[in-house]
Amino acid sequence: TSCFPVRMLGELITDLENGWSPQCLGRPAADNEWGVLKVGAVSFGHFDQQQNKALPQQLQPVPRYEVKQGDLIISRANITRYVGACALVKESRPKLMICDKLFRVVWKKQSEILPEYLDEVLKIPHLRYQIENALTGTSPTMKNISKPSLLALQIPVPTLSDQKALIEKISVARKQAAAERAKASKLL
Repeated sequence: TSCFPVRMLGELITDLENGWSPQCLGRPAADNEWGVLKVGAVSFGHFDQQQNKALPQQLQPVPRYEVKQGDLIISRANITRYVGACALVKESRPKLMICDKLFRVVWKKQSEILPEYLDEVLKIPHLRYQIENALTGTSPTMKNISKPSLLALQIPVPTLSDQKALIEKISVARKQAAAERAKASKLL
């Protein structure tokens, strides 16, 4: 159990919105073309803008689904271990839209939770357990989680200053781990 107060995700954010999944081309979008993200864009815990498909020229893009820096995107459909996978968009090229299998967090103006903190906390085992227990779908290769199930997730919510401190500690630890990996690779 958490030593922090616990709140439902739906109390902490305004909404979760999903995008659009038109029939796209079988290749990634060129830099000047509109594209639609695939679920793989968030599967590994970081945003991968290369995971997209080009929108056919005869289809009109829907600019309100365009990915922006600062968006937190959550997968709502995939194999079990990737449903609920999320990534904070640190940067993105223009003209990429979220698909209907991805949710974008709509933040409250005065939020009690930092995007960086929610991105991290959604990856901890306790939250993964909640997500996996809420999955639906009979196919082992395509499980889903509903918007109400995600909004009902129980999130530990420390103060904003504690959230900032936790994020800083995680960032420092990741930099140290990367430095150790780099040193180890030179020994090989």
